Amino acid sequence: MSNQVIAITGPSGFVAKGLQTRLRTHEGVEVRLIPRSAWDDVHRLAAKLAGCDAVLHIAGVNRGTEDEVRTGNTVMAEKLVRACEANGQTPHVVFSSTTQRDNGSPYGRAKLAAEQTLAEWSHRTGAPLSIAVLPNVYGAGCRPNYNSVVATFCAKLAAGESPQIIEDREVEFIWVGDVAERLCGLLADPPAETRVTRLEGCATLKVSELLAKLEDFRASFFERHIVPDLTSHLDATLYSTFLSYVDLDDHRHTPEVKADNRGELYEIIKLATGGQVFFSTTKPGVIRGNHYHTRKVEWFCVLKGEAVIRLRPIHGGAVKDFRVCGDRPQFISIPVLHTHHIENVGSEELLTMFWCNEVFDQADPDTFYDAVA
Repeated sequence: MSNQVIAITGPSGFVAKGLQTRLRTHEGVEVRLIPRSAWDDVHRLAAKLAGCDAVLHIAGVNRGTEDEVRTGNTVMAEKLVRACEANGQTPHVVFSSTTQRDNGSPYGRAKLAAEQTLAEWSHRTGAPLSIAVLPNVYGAGCRPNYNSVVATFCAKLAAGESPQIIEDREVEFIWVGDVAERLCGLLADPPAETRVTRLEGCATLKVSELLAKLEDFRASFFERHIVPDLTSHLDATLYSTFLSYVDLDDHRHTPEVKADNRGELYEIIKLATGGQVFFSTTKPGVIRGNHYHTRKVEWFCVLKGEAVIRLRPIHGGAVKDFRVCGDRPQFISIPVLHTHHIENVGSEELLTMFWCNEVFDQADPDTFYDAVA
């Protein structure tokens, strides 16, 4: 796609912004945004499209009266064709359609009619045409209380409200980042004739299943202060979408600081799938630890200061010393059944980061006292 001029219609829309985000990473691509005002006059639209190698036709209307929906989809496709003909150009048009194209709704009929208008132009002129059929798109920046159940639920949950399910049907979902990637892929491969591509979603969920996931995300974020399991693409993208609706003031997290004569200790982040990370300050000459674990795995890293980390097998064996300092960061992994401690042997406060594969459970800490030496 390098050295191409690519027009995007409906640039203020959700999917179009996702495409702009994607195309910003492509060097040598000039993105030309076609505002809604350009559609008032075919000659003005033609001037905006002049010299474009491709058009990502994303503009459309999915709500309103039947006439408004027809005008915002079918009529816009007709104007796009007339503008291209006025310029005598045949750019590669990538048209964003919908899985509702066959359901008989005013929106579905309007989208299908727009497809037919563009296909007739493509057949008549030889212009490459890619039609992308999209399921329900979600992601950061989507307008709530409009036509996205994900956006509506996320916005309400982030605001402390309880969303209501109107119809618990199955919905196929696709993340906007995947849409942008797939549309750019189509853009880079102009077809010899009209090509219709059905974009497969990342999951099909009942609305109640979606709400349950998002409610768990809210509880994880606001109540449990833990990052949930994000190993699946769906969960990772839904969670990032949910966070985008959380008020920025709520993104400040204040941990509980446990302080004593040794220094301070507090949790930084807890992961449902990977334990937790915590941080400590330790005063000069102070030792932390003198305990072992039977199942827990820990890693220590000194960020600032000087320390000695000592390990000893609990069933007999020599003490192993690791001298570490913040100037030369190293990670020391702590094997099970080895009692261990960390001693600040420097003259300044010791700053240490720890990772453990389990979130601390007061009822089952798997931590047993045993002096190293």
